[in-house]
Amino acid sequence: MPLQTTEAIVIGGHNLGEADRIIPFFTRRLGKVRAVAKGARRVRSRFGGTLELFTLGQLVFFEWPNRTLHTINEFSVIEPFSPLKEELVRLSRGAYLVELAGAAVEDAEPNEEIFLLLRDALTLLVSHDDRKLLRTFEIRLLRIAGYLLELYRCLVCRSAIDQRGELAISPAKGGLVCSKCGVQAPDKLPISSESLTYLRSVLVGELQESLSNPLPSPHSDGLQEVLRVCIAYFLGKSPRSSAFLTRCEQGF
Repeated sequence: MPLQTTEAIVIGGHNLGEADRIIPFFTRRLGKVRAVAKGARRVRSRFGGTLELFTLGQLVFFEWPNRTLHTINEFSVIEPFSPLKEELVRLSRGAYLVELAGAAVEDAEPNEEIFLLLRDALTLLVSHDDRKLLRTFEIRLLRIAGYLLELYRCLVCRSAIDQRGELAISPAKGGLVCSKCGVQAPDKLPISSESLTYLRSVLVGELQESLSNPLPSPHSDGLQEVLRVCIAYFLGKSPRSSAFLTRCEQGF
C-alpha cells in the first residue's frame, strides 16, 4: 500500500455511508484518481472544508494495488478558488471545465498537460469571466486528448480552405470540409471565418493571451455549438454540466 503525493484538483465528490466522502481528483502525476475521505462529513473532521470543488492542493493518499478507490491521508490546500463558488455563472463554467478535463482521460491515466491546462483555466476564470476562455479550453483539450480538428485543409479533397467561401466542420471527418465536399459530410456544422481564425490563433501560446484575441459575440455563439457537438462526438457523451452552464449564461 504505497503512499503517493501529488498536486491535485478536486473535480467532484459524493457521500459514502454515514460520514465518508468519495472525492475524484485530477492529479498532476497520476491522472484521474478517486479516493475516500474517511470521516469528512463529521463536524470535527480533520479535512474541514478543504475538499470542496475546484480546490487545488497537495494530495497524499494510500494507493490500494489493483483497486480504483484509494484512501486520502492528507490534502493541503494551495488555492481554493473561492470566487468560483460565489457567483452562479462562474460556478457553472468552472464545473464545466473540471467535468471536461475528467472526461478526457481514463482513471489513473497520467496527463500533466491537461492538469496544467485545467489549473491555468480555473486561475483565469477567477479574474476573467469570459466565454472565450471556455472555447480556448475546449479546443486545446481536444488537441491534448488527440482529437485536434483539421483547421487548414478539407478532409475530403485535401485542398486548402478558402476562408472566403462557405466553411463547415464535420465531427465525423475530424475537421474542415469545403463547400464542394459538404455533401459527403452530412453531419457538417457551419463555422464562420472569424471563428476559424480564432481557433487557429489560440492553439499555442499562454492561455491568458487567447483572451485578447477577437471573437465577436455572434461568432462566439456559433463556435460554442460547433465545439459542443465535436466534444460530444469525440468523448462519446455530452457533459452533464453543459445544460446547467447554458441555463446560467441565459439567466435561467
